[in-house]
Order: sequence, then C-alpha cells, then structure tokens
Amino acid sequence: MWLLPVPDQLEVLILGALATLVTGSLSGRALSRYSSSVISTAAFAASFYITLVQFLNGYSTTFGPEEGIPGSVIVIDQFSNFLSLVVLAIFVFSSIYSAGYIGERHTEYFSLLLVLAIGMLGVFYAGDAISFFIYWEVMSLGSYLLVAFNYREWEAVEASLKYLIMSSTGSAALLFGISLLYGLSGDLTFAGMRGVLASEAVSRETWSVAAFAFVIGGLAVNAAVAPFHFWLPDAHPAAPSPVSALLSGVVIKTGVYGMLRFLLNVFPLEQYGWQLGLLMLGLVTMSVGNLMAALQDDIKRLLAFSSIANIGYIVFGLSLGNQFGLVGSILHVLNHAVAKALLFLSAGSFIHTFHTRSLDELSGAGKSLPVTGITYTIGALSLAGLPGLNAFVSEYIIIAGALASPFWPFAVVMVLNVLIGAMYHLRVIQTIFLKPPQVANPKTAREPGFSMLLPMVLLAVAAVVIGIYPSPFLAAAEAALRALPLVR
Repeated sequence: MWLLPVPDQLEVLILGALATLVTGSLSGRALSRYSSSVISTAAFAASFYITLVQFLNGYSTTFGPEEGIPGSVIVIDQFSNFLSLVVLAIFVFSSIYSAGYIGERHTEYFSLLLVLAIGMLGVFYAGDAISFFIYWEVMSLGSYLLVAFNYREWEAVEASLKYLIMSSTGSAALLFGISLLYGLSGDLTFAGMRGVLASEAVSRETWSVAAFAFVIGGLAVNAAVAPFHFWLPDAHPAAPSPVSALLSGVVIKTGVYGMLRFLLNVFPLEQYGWQLGLLMLGLVTMSVGNLMAALQDDIKRLLAFSSIANIGYIVFGLSLGNQFGLVGSILHVLNHAVAKALLFLSAGSFIHTFHTRSLDELSGAGKSLPVTGITYTIGALSLAGLPGLNAFVSEYIIIAGALASPFWPFAVVMVLNVLIGAMYHLRVIQTIFLKPPQVANPKTAREPGFSMLLPMVLLAVAAVVIGIYPSPFLAAAEAALRALPLVR
C-alpha cells in the first residue's frame, strides 16, 4: 500500500503542475504564457469533472495503508467533494482570467496556482491530522508566494510578510494542538481521536482544553475570524486580482472547513460546549468586517473586509447547530465564493484599465466599462442581499435558522449586518455609475480582453441562476451536510 495515497483529483493537479513547469521551462516567453494557462486550466477542469462525477454518484470511500502500517489516510465523502467543486470552479475561472491579466512570469504563477489547489484539496480529503497539517502547509506556502507575486512593490512584500507571520503563528498553534491530541489519544486519525476525546473524563483534562484552544485558534487565523483577521485586509488587496478572488472566495473557507471538521468530528459539542463561543465569534467577525468595510475608499480593501463579514455569517450559521443554520452556511460557502470572485475579478478589470484602487478615482468607471460595471453590480447586489441573486438565499436560510434556534435574538444582529453590507455595496455602485467620471481617459477606455471578460460574465450568470433556481444547489448542500455525522 502507498504510505501517501492520493485521490484522482489531486493526481491530475500534481501532473498539471509538473507539466506547467516543464513546458514553461522549455518554451519561450510568448509560448509559456499560452502553454501555462492552457495546462493549468485544463488540469483544474479535469479535476473538477472527476469530483463532479463522484459527487453526483454519491461516491464515498476511505483508503490508506494497511492496519498497523503508518501512513496517510484519505477520506472522500460528499462534504469534501462539495467544497472541492466550489474551489475548483473558482480556480478554473481565475486561471482563465489570469491569462489576460498576468503580464510576466507565467510559468511561476500558474504553477503556484496549482500548488495552492493541491494543498486545499489535500486538506479536504485528509483523514488524519498529520496529512491535514502537511497539506495545510502546502496551501499556506502557495498563498504566501502568490500574495508576494508582485514583489517589486513594497505593498506586496509587506502584506506577504504580515501574512507569513500571522499564518505561521496559526500553523504553529495548530501543530502544537495536534501534538497534544496525539498525546491524549495515541492516534492521529480523526476517528481515533474522537473515540478518546468523547470521554467525559478526558474532555475535562487541562491538556484536552488546551488542545481545543490551540487547534481552533490556529484554524481561525486562516479563516480570518476576528480577532485573528488583521492580515487579510493587507494581503488580499496586495495580491493580483485573480489571486485575491481565490484568497477571499475560497482559501479562507479552508479554515472554516478545518474548524467544522475538528468541532464535529474530534471535539463533541456535548463534552466541550463550544456552541455559544462560536456564535459570539461569528457575531463579532461579521460586525467588525462590515463596519470596517463601510469606512474604506480602496475598493479591494472594502471587498477584503466584506469577506471577513461573510466568514462571520458562515460561522454564525454553523454555531446554530440546526438544519437551517448548517445548510445555509454550507450554501453560503458556494454563494460567497461566486459573488466575491465576481467582485474581485470585476474590480481587477477596473484596476487593470485605470491603474487605481481608489473609489474616488474610479467615479464613473462603470460608464466607460459597461460590461465590467454590470458584472460588478450583480456581485455587489448579491452580497447586499437582493432577492433573486444567490447570496440572498443562503443569508435568508441562516437568519431563518437563527429564528428557529434558542439564540433567536441574535438574528437581529445578522439582519443589521446585512443592511450595513447593502449600504456600502450600494455606495460603490453609485460611485461607478452615477458620479461624474473622474477616471483617466473615460471616453477611450476599453473593456479588457475576452479571457478576462468570460469568467466575469459566467460568474454573473451563476449568481443569477442560483438566485432564481436554488433548489439543486440546496440539495447539494444538504447532501454535503449528511456526510458530516460520519466519524473520521
């Protein structure tokens, strides 16, 4: 048996990364741009297809080394596949967009995209804590390097350094927490840990509580849960816009995934009583994110703080523990990924054309770039909670879950946060469409190329389709939820 088993989805991405490096190294600059983008997009699309087939067929399995032989354990279930589908879809769109956006070092860039995806999918499919941590570090390494991709700009260097320090601190806390769990349980598989930690006596031990704090705290750093969110408003704006779409759209969801897996499969609620604490973290995170977003003039910083707020919505829904809350949160992972990727890619189009991130300087930009303005508006109205667009569905379900729970008074806090979010998203729409043009050469500005426009239009269509016809996506979220009670 292999000591490090690899799912088919990951094999495709690994082969894609190697092929991108080889072809990029052997070809000239002009050809490497084409070959790298085509190979990476094809790898993401093939991995997406494999995952989609598994999800539609309800494929679920566990594999690894034979009993008694140390090695990695891989668990494939509906929840892992659902999140992998969300992640891979956004990677496909970002890869296509990047072909027109990234102007240099294409082999390096697309290889790092594939490394980032490999780390994320590995986290989703890991069935033991060490495999989880190894893939977590692969993901983190890809993230650091992509944030610092524009290393000639001091902002990118500073942001990546801050991200490195914060994320490394979180990873160290996570590793220490895992070591404590191994000391308590003598097992590194999630199923084996839970079997021991479910004991009332063990759950009350000081080291057990310390392990809980270190693991959840370490994961919360990556998820940008307040008060561990300080790295995100600098890292996401400094990265290239397609990378920002990935970081805000899907990478921070990996931290939420880790929190959910450990909370439900390692630290039973009955013994650890984490529900109220998680609820408070969700409320604080959404409030901090929305209030700070409302104060921003930089369009990418505004979107970054908005991502923090939406992580708060997801954490709040998970803390409710009922069907509505959990399904709403899982669906919001998808809806926020679609809307936020759409917003960052549309913002990237404005920045690529007018070379500014200031909202004041982008006044009237939507008149010069009408397609980009419309796609941005659809994404903004979605996160503002407009009925008929995708984010409204999941936000409504989370609020319904709160009203049906013992924590129903806190539904008011989320409603107020959604209204604050609507306020600043509408402010941006007003700025780019209704204010007098302040952008340079407003009459001669042209829409970006086809490779940048296509992902924006497709994401805008997805936001409308999910909002109008949410039933299949709700069913998919419910199928993913049914996999969570499985002990791993």
